[in-house]
Amino acid sequence: MDDVFEETKAERSETVDLNGGGNGDDFLKIEISDALNEKDKVKFTVKTKTNMKNFSSSEFSTIREHEEFIWLHDRFVEFEDYAGYIIPPAPPRPDFDSSREKLQRLTEGESSMTKEEYAKMKQELESEYLALFKKTVQMHEVFLNRLSSHPIFKCDSNLKVFLEYNKNLNVRSKNTKERFGGFVKSISKNADELRFINIKETDEFFDGQKKFLTDYHNKIREDCSRADRMTYVHKSVADCYIRVSTGLSNAATGELDPLSKFLTKLADYFETARKTENRMSSDTDLKLSDTLRYYVRDSKAALDLLHRRTKRLSDFETENRNLEKARKNHKDEKNAEQAQQNAKLKFEQISELARSELSDFKTRRISMFKKSLCEFVELQIKHSNAQVQTLRTLLQEQA
Repeated sequence: MDDVFEETKAERSETVDLNGGGNGDDFLKIEISDALNEKDKVKFTVKTKTNMKNFSSSEFSTIREHEEFIWLHDRFVEFEDYAGYIIPPAPPRPDFDSSREKLQRLTEGESSMTKEEYAKMKQELESEYLALFKKTVQMHEVFLNRLSSHPIFKCDSNLKVFLEYNKNLNVRSKNTKERFGGFVKSISKNADELRFINIKETDEFFDGQKKFLTDYHNKIREDCSRADRMTYVHKSVADCYIRVSTGLSNAATGELDPLSKFLTKLADYFETARKTENRMSSDTDLKLSDTLRYYVRDSKAALDLLHRRTKRLSDFETENRNLEKARKNHKDEKNAEQAQQNAKLKFEQISELARSELSDFKTRRISMFKKSLCEFVELQIKHSNAQVQTLRTLLQEQA
């Protein structure tokens, strides 16, 4: 199983659409056709098809690592012209440590298990790891699709370099100094939030959006934790079924007496129930937890947009005070008027863009939740019916 964890290849898998789609004559279609896990890093093969004139060809591919996705995300966040847009959240870092730790614990406890029980547990771990790997690939693709479906982002020069440049971008992980710089920025942002408390929002739309998104972000984060716990419970039940099934099989003798036959059938029932519980766990994680987890990050990106708009409002009010002071003192009035006009223009521009972005965010969010939750409920009903049918069959055979 070490080979599974050290070098894994994922072919093209089904993609969950978290983008809301795009339209227009110019198209930019991006997909991650496959990925290769090489111990401490994952290499993604990014394939692109387009008819946009700023690209040198209509179809090409390149290989990218996770750090290069983060580099691309940071370029969008740091570009001031994109301050009025919701920047798609960066994909999470590939993390297979938990799966490796489970494998290590399983290996250490092999002597205390039967051969059959160990084989089943090992198979479950392999399936869990492969599902996690495919999900990691999918979230990186979702990030690129959000960019390619946006009418402004898809024309970005950094995105063009990321997709078209067929060599390594020489991007490394952040060092201690850079991580400390990010920590300082986070503290500065929190300080800004305290400073912005005294700023009165005069626009009812943005005032309502801030209250809603703050409450929404907190609640959906709590719901994500609950969904993760539900996934864990399904997985734990499936693991228990392995032990129950193995115990019943061991208790059944080789004789064809009624008790042995009953125990064998009961063991088969728990083995079938185990597979159903595992499917329920996987579906809950994919259709519910992943959707909630994604919108925890996406709602945070929307709140960041509102933060940037509030900062522009603060700058505008500061320039208004500076202008009043300049007029009162009859000093440097022209420069103060120019600064005030520039601040006003920036504030009006970000407000116009933010209004449109937040409306799109609402449409995209409702559409995605409707799709994911309907699919989740349908799968839960399907698995529940399968469990009932399996139990009914067992009881009918014993009647």
